[in-house]
Formats: sequence, structure tokens, C-alpha cells
Amino acid sequence: MMKSKVVIIVIACMLVFLLPGCGILGSQENEEITPIGNTDGETVSGTGPQNTGENLPPAGQPGNMDTSADTEPQTGTDLQTGTEPQTDTDSQTGTDPQTGTDPQTGTDPQTGTDPQTGTDPQTGTDPQTGTDPQTGTDPQTGTDPQTGTDPQTGTNPQTDTEPQQSTEPLPSNSLTILTADQGTLLGCGTESGFYYMTLGAGRLTDGRDGHHLMYIDYATQREVYLCSDPSCAHNTDDCTAVFPEEDFHHSGMSLFTMNGKLYLLVSQPDQEGVVMMGSSSGTSTQGGRAELYQINADGTGRKKIYAFGANLTVESFAAGDGSGLYFITKKVSTQSSGGSTYFTATDRKLVRLDLSTGKLSTVCNMDFGDNVDWNPAGAYGRELILSGIDFGRAVTSQEIKNDRNIYDNACDVFAALDVDTGKLREFYRVKYPKSRSWALDGETLYYSVDGGGKILAVSVSNGRERVLCKTSHDRIWGIVGGRPYTWEYEDGFYFIDPDSGSISRCGLKNKTTGVHLEIIAEAGGQVLVIYDSDATFRSDGSFSTKQNYFGLISLADLCAGRGNYAPIKMMEAGM
Repeated sequence: MMKSKVVIIVIACMLVFLLPGCGILGSQENEEITPIGNTDGETVSGTGPQNTGENLPPAGQPGNMDTSADTEPQTGTDLQTGTEPQTDTDSQTGTDPQTGTDPQTGTDPQTGTDPQTGTDPQTGTDPQTGTDPQTGTDPQTGTDPQTGTDPQTGTNPQTDTEPQQSTEPLPSNSLTILTADQGTLLGCGTESGFYYMTLGAGRLTDGRDGHHLMYIDYATQREVYLCSDPSCAHNTDDCTAVFPEEDFHHSGMSLFTMNGKLYLLVSQPDQEGVVMMGSSSGTSTQGGRAELYQINADGTGRKKIYAFGANLTVESFAAGDGSGLYFITKKVSTQSSGGSTYFTATDRKLVRLDLSTGKLSTVCNMDFGDNVDWNPAGAYGRELILSGIDFGRAVTSQEIKNDRNIYDNACDVFAALDVDTGKLREFYRVKYPKSRSWALDGETLYYSVDGGGKILAVSVSNGRERVLCKTSHDRIWGIVGGRPYTWEYEDGFYFIDPDSGSISRCGLKNKTTGVHLEIIAEAGGQVLVIYDSDATFRSDGSFSTKQNYFGLISLADLCAGRGNYAPIKMMEAGM
């Protein structure tokens, strides 16, 4: 079984996009970046948690034989024919000059084959390929030697599955998904540490509320404020770790990293499909201006590098190719119906921001005329992997919310969008089940129908499907270390080897609350998890969390269910 491997994470539900009319990279909308305000932090006096700066990452570093000699002709040859009189062979080649074959074996001495059939007379195979020239198969196994498959069935006779196609090396400017769903945690990881924005807003000295940008250093196993001033109390907007809530609302932010720089996207919350009760007349467009900030790895040099057009919202998704960032923009309109107001997206586009020129260009329109609401789910090479639901016709957000039968004839669909050509290539389609889960890891889509008892591995390149494993634990939760894993409420996690399909159970849970571990990030064979919490339980069994505790655990220990944690010394609530 051949298979290529490459990462994202997912949610167990939706996401994916394209078409002609797509203006590829710069054919539409070209806007110049106008640098806006540099808010580099200044030192302030005061007391508070001490930071020496020694745990901060450097400002410019990322979070990545001789041939045999010819012999002279032998003597004693017939000068007219050039043959040896005793053997009637060519003295230079030892062959019959009429047939060109070795008179003892009847074969071509250069190839060792029968000149009439081109095969090895002892095995009956083509000596270059080792196959039967009539069937093209290995005569010992009956399979195609290049693919290892039975040419009649197209399957691997040892596993009875279709093989995964080998892929070409990925281009150096391959796409990478930069944002990931981590629940309420707004963060991003590098090989050396993890950045996150605190959820709770602390009170600043000027009376405003503010979030803190924190950094968890894997080497020292410490959490610090992303501020290098040891005297800073981290309670004024001069601090590089402080982000006032009025300018940086938590629900409208995305934090990611590329090429050693941090990026913070601030946008209006995406409310598409949300119903707002009350009457409204006409159609209005949601206001608010999305802005992109760039920050050095140590928190310094914060600056706003792009302001998107007015009345545009930018989805939380972001991808990068090393020199540019990709976003999805749209206009969100409000429409009234039956006394309620619905938010609806219009003019949805995939755009690319060139970081060297500061120009924003349209890659393509996200409406491909197929009635599918495509959403990004992963990336492979120069293709953005998209997911969506095909209802067979255009549907409204009201129908999706209110019509229970709308999924009866729907299909889950997955496609790859070439960001250079704007062409969409569908590679997998399956009837929409009542409940399913999936995750993408490079070239492989893992897909499971809840209760189906098996997990499928689907090739992004050619859409071929194979059964990775059969298991009753089939709710796919994510990917860690290249391993898809499932989750059961009572049992914990089940990690699946992507090559053999073997399964290992991890029964580790939060020490206090008893719920499953929260897997946050991974790097260098280590996984950052929330393994314990300071929680207060209520009489009904529910609880509220005051503090989460982070820890590092090796991938091997995690998959084996061994709770060997290296605790992170926390300074904030870990949320």
C-alpha cells in the first residue's frame, strides 16, 4: 500500500470554493497598503509580574562505477565476413552475423532476450520490466510491478484495497493553513512555543478593558507576557502585550504566524446565518473595517499593515504561501423576513495580500455557479482544499435553519482549488449522512459516518477511497503527529496509525473535571495540552473554570495514554 503524507485540523462539520470570471491574482481589485500607525511599546514604570525578556523568542525568528574497456578483435577471422571460421560467429560480438544472436543460446547477447519475442527465454519476461509482455504483470505475483495491483481488479491483492497514488514533491511556495479552530482559545504555535490571547479582559489603568498576548516557551516550560520590559505591570496600552478590547474584540480576531512574524486579523464577527429577532425594513450592509496587524515574534514592532475596504467582513480563515496571505472577504447584508432579520453573505471572494508590494488582489469569486457554499478545509501544494454541501439547488439560510428534510437528498462534496489558475476540481462526493466527521492531513481526507464502523482514507489527488480501519470508535476529532484520532465521551481518544490502521487508546482526562484532554498544539514530537483545571462544581454536576493548566507531553506517551506531563508555569488563566 502506497501513501503520501503531509497537516489542519478541523471541525466535524463543514467548510470549502471557485469558477470562470475569476480574476486570477491581480486581474481585479488592486489596492495599495497605506501604513497606519506604528504602536511600538514604550517602557513604563510600575509593579506587577516581572518579565526579564529571556523567555521571549528573538524578534526575527520563526516560531521552521568504471565501465569495462573494449577488447581488441581476436585474430584468425575471415576477412570477408569478419567471422571466426570455427564458430561462424562475429569475432567482435560472438554473434551469428545473419541473426545477430548467440548461436549457443539463440539470444541477443546485448539484451539476453529472444529477438523474436523480446523476452528472457528462461523466464518468458521482459528483462527491463520483469513483466510478462502479454499481460504486463509480474509472472510470480500477477500484479503490475509499478502499482502493486491486480490489473483486472485494480486492487492490491494483499490488502484488497486500491493503492494511494504517489505524488510529486510539493512546490516550495506550497500553501499552508495558518488558522485553526481551538474552541474559545485564540492562539497559534511554532516549533519553539505557543502564542495566545487571553479571553478575559483585564482592567487597564485608564479604566478600559484589555486582553493580554501571552507566550508559552517550550524550552523553559514557562508562560510569559509578550513584553520584554521587566518593570512593566502590563496594564497600559504602552505594553506590547496589551490589546484594548474596544479595538481588539476577542470574537472578531484571528492570530497566526508566518516567516517568524505574528499576524493579528481584526474583523467584525461573522454572523452569516444568524437570526436577529425584530422588524427591519429594506436591506442594509454591516459596517466595520477589517484590519491586519503585523508583530515581531517578541511582541515589538506592532503595526497595522492593511485596512480592508469599508463594509467588508473577513472570515477567520487565513492561509499563506511564504510571500502572501490569503483571506476570504464578503459583504454581509441584513434581510428581513417574517418579523425577523437574517444576515446573508454577498460578493464572497478569495483574495491574496502580497506582503512585499502591499497589494490586495482577487484570486477568484467564491460563487462557482454550483449552488455549493464552499469553505476552506485544508491545503495541499498550490491547492486550497474545500468542503461543502450540495443540496442540488440554491437554498437560503432560513431553509437550512428551519427545514428538517433539506438534507435528505444532499451530498457532502470536497474539491481542490488551484489558486494560480482559479480552477476547481471536485475529487470526492458522498451522500450526506445524518451525522459524520472528517479531517484533512495534507494529501489525505479521513472521513467517517457516525456509527458506520469504519474510517475511510481518501486521496486528495485522485479521489480514491480505501478503508483505513474498522472500528466502533469512528468519531474523528482531529490529527496529531500525522495520526487521525477519534473521541468517545466515556473512553477518551483513539489514535490511528495512518499506514497500518492499527489503533491505540488514550484514556487520559482532565484531572479535576474528568472531561477529555484538550489538545492545543504540537511541535517536535511534543504536544501541548490542557491537562487540569481549577474548577468549581455546581449541584447539577456542571462546573465553571477559573484556571486552566497547560502541560507538554510526548506524542508517544499521549498515544499510549501515559500521563507524563511537563507542567507549564502559568502567569494567566490559560484561556
